[in-house]
Order: sequence, then structure tokens, then C-alpha cells
Amino acid sequence: MNPPPAATPAPSIAAGLAWGLLAAAIWASYSVLARLAVKAGLSPGDLTLLRFAPGALIMLPFLFRWGWRDLAGIGWRRGLVLTVLAGPGFSLLFMTGFTLAPLAHGAVVAPAFQMLTGLTLAALIAHQRWTRETAIGAVGVLIGLACMGGDSLLHGEGRMTLLGDALFAAAGTCWGLFGALSRRWQVDPLRVTGVVVVLSFGMFAPGFALLADWQRLAAAGPGMLALQVLAQGLGAGLIAVLAFSRAAALLGSGRAAFFGAMVPGAAALLAIPVLGEVPTLLQVLGIVAVVAGLLVAFGAVQLLLGRRAA
Repeated sequence: MNPPPAATPAPSIAAGLAWGLLAAAIWASYSVLARLAVKAGLSPGDLTLLRFAPGALIMLPFLFRWGWRDLAGIGWRRGLVLTVLAGPGFSLLFMTGFTLAPLAHGAVVAPAFQMLTGLTLAALIAHQRWTRETAIGAVGVLIGLACMGGDSLLHGEGRMTLLGDALFAAAGTCWGLFGALSRRWQVDPLRVTGVVVVLSFGMFAPGFALLADWQRLAAAGPGMLALQVLAQGLGAGLIAVLAFSRAAALLGSGRAAFFGAMVPGAAALLAIPVLGEVPTLLQVLGIVAVVAGLLVAFGAVQLLLGRRAA
């Protein structure tokens, strides 16, 4: 008879919970602060620069140490593909969506399409069959997306809100592709983060410097700019990615899925005091459906029930 698997030590569980909660808090606040910046007059291009500039300055010395010849061991072809998916294009799609649609839409649509893209690619590339939990979770996510689409038609500005939803969907698809390829190529989280932020800044900064409205940036004020540097560049661009990777290493991917599923609801709640955006009934239903779908699809609910039974 095989011995039972060793239990995860309590200090490791506590550390994993701390890292996971940090990642979820950053991701939730990042979306809210991006919407706040757009309302304050900053453009998607401004926010894209602020997202990659701090991380590029921090990670550039590491990239020199890891080596440019093979791009930190990732390879130039793979590095460029991952940068296209998670770099300026993703940021511009996501930030432009906030100029057209409410916060709740971005917090739901982007993670939903990220999940659907990841699961579909896992089936096509890695030949991972969909389980019953995967199918149920996907149905929950689709119901949530239908609620958001109905909310766009009933309470939004019609086609413009739907266009914002489409941009969120494209951004989520890009991030889902990025995650799937990162797992398939088994790239180191720290190294791929450094490669993406440095290459993204190198691609985006020259054009931004020529075309940017610097008076608009100055009008935003040092407080808003500093807040966005912390939230976009250091928080979402670096710390959250590394924190979630650490949580997954300590707790396992199933438990770590809890933290990603927390983000839509947490962001919608945070938007009430910060943005004054109170979710409509359809938005609330969409948030609940997507969060439930994420938890079921990634096996978090099954893990919880199995742990309780044990």
C-alpha cells in the first residue's frame, strides 16, 4: 500500500496564501486604477508607457547578466512572440477598453477569454481532454459573458460599450495565448517577465516619445503619475506575476486558481468607493457566473470538496 502524500507544511501554506492574496490585490486594484487614470484624462498610450518603463529599468541589468545572445535562455523567436502577446498590444487593447466600457466589464470579460483561450489551446496543443469540471466552468463563463453583453445593450452606450467588451476579449485572448505558450515552452517566470518588459519598452518608447502629448501627462499631476507607476509598472507588470508564480509553487496550481478567481469580484467591489461605479444587476450576475466558472474549471472547487471529505 502506498503511503499517503505528505501534507504541505503550515509555514508553506501561510506563505503561499500571502503571495496569492498579494497577487489578487494587485490585479484587482490595477484594473480599478487604470479606469481611474482614463477618467482623469490619461490615454491608453500613457498608461502603456507607465506599465513597462519601471520594469524595464529594473530588469535591464538582469537581462545583461542572463545574456542577449539567446535572450536569457528563452530565444529571440519565442521572446518576440511572447512580447507581442503580453506587451504593448495587450496593454493598449486593455486600456482602450476602459475608455469605452465600465470597470465591471473589463474585470469579467478579459479573465473569461483568458480562461477559454487557455483551455482551448491546452486541448489542441497539449491534447488535454476537457473534463466535466472544465465544461461546467466554461458554461458558467459563457453565461457571465452573456450577462455582460446584455448589460452593454441595456445600460451602456450600445455599440461603443460592445466595442470596449471586444477589446477586453482580445486582450484576454492575448494573455491566454501568452500563458499557454509560456507553459508549453517552460520559460522561467522571472526571466520571461524581464524579457517582456524590456522588449516592450524598447518597442513602444521611441514612437511614444515622438507622438505623445507631454502636456497631458504633466496635467495629470505627479500624484496620479506616481500612483500609476506603482500600480501598472511595479505592481501588475512585475510583483503580481512573480507573487502568483510563487503561490502556485507553494500551494499548487489548483489552490492558486482561487486567487485569480477572486479578481473580478474584488475589482467590482473596489470600484464602488474609488470610481463610484455601482454594478448593475446583470453585471453582478455576470461576475458571479464567471467567478464560479473559473473556480470550477480550474479544479479549485473539486480540490476544496476533496479536502473537506478527507
